Amino acid sequence: MSRIRRNRVNTPVIPSIQLYDSGTQTFTTAGEFHTWDTIAFKTSDFHYTVDDDRVIVQLPSTGYYEITFEGSFYSAGIASLTSQLYINGDAVEGSKVRGCAYYNQGTVACACMTLHFIKYLNSKDYIQIETITSIGSEDVLTTPETSRLIVKFIPTLGWNNSKGGNMNYKGDVMR
Repeated sequence: MSRIRRNRVNTPVIPSIQLYDSGTQTFTTAGEFHTWDTIAFKTSDFHYTVDDDRVIVQLPSTGYYEITFEGSFYSAGIASLTSQLYINGDAVEGSKVRGCAYYNQGTVACACMTLHFIKYLNSKDYIQIETITSIGSEDVLTTPETSRLIVKFIPTLGWNNSKGGNMNYKGDVMR
C-alpha cells in the first residue's frame, strides 16, 4: 500500500501575520501609510492584499494582539521621523516611535525604529502604520527588506490559556 503525501505549507497555529517590503517607500511631511509587498505568512484570521496599507482582522479572532513594526530609514538630509499605529483610521494613543536620520559629510545615516504595542482588537478592525517626517526635512526612504509588520494573537483565557487548562486551536493543537 502506498502512502499518499500531501503538500502542506506550515503556518502558525496561533492567529498571526508577517509582512515585509522588499523595495523602498518614500515618506514626507504629509505622512504616508506603509504598504508591504511580501506576505511571509498569514493565517485565515487576517485579510491582507499585497501593497495595501490595511491589515484586517477576520472572524472569530477578537482579543488582545501583539503588534510589532520595524523599519530602517535613510535621508539625503537631516530628518526626524515619527511612526504611529492606527486602528480603524484613528491614531492609537501612546503608540508613537521617533527616530532621526541625517546626512554628514557625504555619509547617509539610517534611523532604525521598532514599534511594539499590545491592543485589544475586534473582528473587522484594521491596522495601519503611518510615518511622517519633520517640517523642513528631506524626504525619507525605507531601506529595502527592513520594513516589517508582525501581528500575533495573545490567548488570555486564564493563567494557562483556558478555564479548563487547555485551549484548542486549528487542528486540535493544544497550547
